[in-house]
Amino acid sequence: MYEPFFGLDSSPFGLTPDPRFLFRSRVHHEILSLLLYGVTTGKGVMVLLGDVGTGKTTLCRALLRELPAEAQSVLLLNPHLSETELVGAILDDLGLERRGSTRGELMTVLSQHLLAAGGEGKSVVIVVDEAQHMTVEALEQVRILSTLEAPDRKLLQIVLAGQPELEAKLARPELRQLGQRIGVLCHLRPLAERETFRYVEHRLRAAGLGGSLPFTWAATARVHRHSGGVPRVINLVCDRSLSAAFAGRRRNVDVDTVKAAIRSLQGRPTLARWAKSVAVAAVAVVAVVGTTLGLQWTWRPGWFVPRTSNSVLAAAASAAAPAPPPSSAPVTATVATPALPPPAASPHPRERLLAELIALWTLQSPPPSDIAEWPALADGVVDIARVADRYQLTATRLPHITAVELRAIGLPALLELDGAQGPSVLLLRRIASDTVTLVDGTGTELRRQLGEFDSDLAGAEAWVLWRNLDQLPVNGARPMTPTTVLAVALRLHRLGHLTMPLPDLYDARLAEAVRAFQRSTGLAADGIVGPRTTLALSRVVAGAVAPSIAGKPSR
Repeated sequence: MYEPFFGLDSSPFGLTPDPRFLFRSRVHHEILSLLLYGVTTGKGVMVLLGDVGTGKTTLCRALLRELPAEAQSVLLLNPHLSETELVGAILDDLGLERRGSTRGELMTVLSQHLLAAGGEGKSVVIVVDEAQHMTVEALEQVRILSTLEAPDRKLLQIVLAGQPELEAKLARPELRQLGQRIGVLCHLRPLAERETFRYVEHRLRAAGLGGSLPFTWAATARVHRHSGGVPRVINLVCDRSLSAAFAGRRRNVDVDTVKAAIRSLQGRPTLARWAKSVAVAAVAVVAVVGTTLGLQWTWRPGWFVPRTSNSVLAAAASAAAPAPPPSSAPVTATVATPALPPPAASPHPRERLLAELIALWTLQSPPPSDIAEWPALADGVVDIARVADRYQLTATRLPHITAVELRAIGLPALLELDGAQGPSVLLLRRIASDTVTLVDGTGTELRRQLGEFDSDLAGAEAWVLWRNLDQLPVNGARPMTPTTVLAVALRLHRLGHLTMPLPDLYDARLAEAVRAFQRSTGLAADGIVGPRTTLALSRVVAGAVAPSIAGKPSR
């Protein structure tokens, strides 16, 4: 019911494992990439372990969506199957007719289909969820299925997803042959605090949120502390918190709302509400009595501090002070007032534009108090990389940037121009046709012709903020690890620039796929995944989640 109130298209925190809401933390991305790599390279048996509520089923569904188009897949959600029922269920999901009723007859049908599919270059993937409930006999049948192979490759890829008890079951002596066949073993852990913030934001954005986040920073921190980073618990608390805010017609979800949601989930809202009412009543009584006696009371958690009023303080001081001698000058009493903090200095133009650039990603402008605490370099200039990291963003510096490269990257950028009048800082917001839209440090929009703008960029550098959803290589000067090679290969395959099988090293095929992507975006086709190529690839991956300079700016 709260979705229209918060401008959402769908429920963001439902418990149904919808891969559309999959949040790719570093661990999620590495596991998904590793499972895809295991499937495409024919590892045979793969195991995904994770505690209750950590998102195994969602990850499995995302895996099936990422499979190549030529792959046939089966998702078994019922692990309580006998050996014969297991083979029969696989045949049913593949749309094959059961010719016979015994396990041997069913295995023959499956073997013939796998051989035919392998001859056509197709692969078959079986995913079994909640595999910790499988019997020892059914798991032994999984081992038998994994032996179906051609001379050069395995015909069947099997993923077993289950709770940690599955690992203990696979360690049994009677299943040692299956244990030896496990080619990939992954452990899915709960989210860290920073990942919980991004998880909440990601699900709200995926549900259609277009404005600022309803959850305050402190409220999300409280969600993480209660949930321990378990996505299912995060969903329960956030859903209940949004319902409570909607009931009170409040656009923001603060810490108190989250605490009330947690209490209601734990089944004890009445006692807490009664205790709060008693505390409020007690404070009101004390306040009345204190006012009657001429005292002011300051509330602190767990105790009271009496503070006398000015009139009582003056009378007490007058009574306690010795009388001045007749010849002395009149004494003037002054009452000290608390010093007000000095007004915050106006942000530097670079800081103002950086705040606007951050707001394009988070849809919420950093408050002046946060800007005042931003870290700085030794020369006093704001440290853009460290500031971006505070907002779960990555900052990449691009020296000697050109207009063609900025258009190919397609993301807003902070530009530092070295012109005749001295360096100036501008925010690139749009490149449409032959017109460039910029914003200066006062918030004024400027228009430049594309040719004029290109000449202005001589000697300029750009800072581009981005969100590394796919764990793409951040530093182009460092050798790519197998994980980053696989991340790039998977994206290029999804974009149609790379065919299966995916390489695990940066070989000639991958370099040619990189060149094809670079040509499609307008970058120099050198086959190297440098910062410019990484940024262009990240913009394609992010899709509607990332701000763009191609459309109409929304400031």
